[in-house]
Amino acid sequence: MQTQTASSYLLLPLLFCLVLPVSARGAGLEPHSGNAEMTFRLPDLHDRPHSLPDYRGKVVLVNFWASWCPPCVQEMPDLVRLQQRLADRPFQVLALNAGEKKYRVRKFVKLIGFDLPVLLDTTSETFNAWHVETLPTTFLIAADGRVRYRALGRPNWDDPDTIAVIETLLSEIEQQPADPPPGTDIEVK
Repeated sequence: MQTQTASSYLLLPLLFCLVLPVSARGAGLEPHSGNAEMTFRLPDLHDRPHSLPDYRGKVVLVNFWASWCPPCVQEMPDLVRLQQRLADRPFQVLALNAGEKKYRVRKFVKLIGFDLPVLLDTTSETFNAWHVETLPTTFLIAADGRVRYRALGRPNWDDPDTIAVIETLLSEIEQQPADPPPGTDIEVK
């Protein structure tokens, strides 16, 4: 009886990952109405700490994923392609692994050749704090650090409407006035 209970606990996350994103797949990016400012401080695979304020001034795509989640794994090449497409812009994809051990994540990332920054949320503390309920879940964060959009499931990162949302956030950065050079006095009359 104990074996049956243990195996049902192992199947639940897999079923949750498979069923929920399928219904949300076509949803794409939707405006985020939750807490506008969320943050994290997580290590990457090389134990370097990363926090959301480190990326202030950039549009950041935070993608929660796990290696056991088929839609997450299928989405990874799309995220690499999106980062490459916007490589010369102030844009960064961060892949936050939810709840897996470092050695497993490292082995998986190496196996598939995934070369974007992978952050480790081994305790799922950030996953829970951000109220993530399904994998994959993605948040799009503006340059000011506010979460502006969320996607449940696996959106089409090549879709012109999705790219337009990202471009709009990038254009907000480009429209900001530049700071005057150091030592320049501005006279106000």
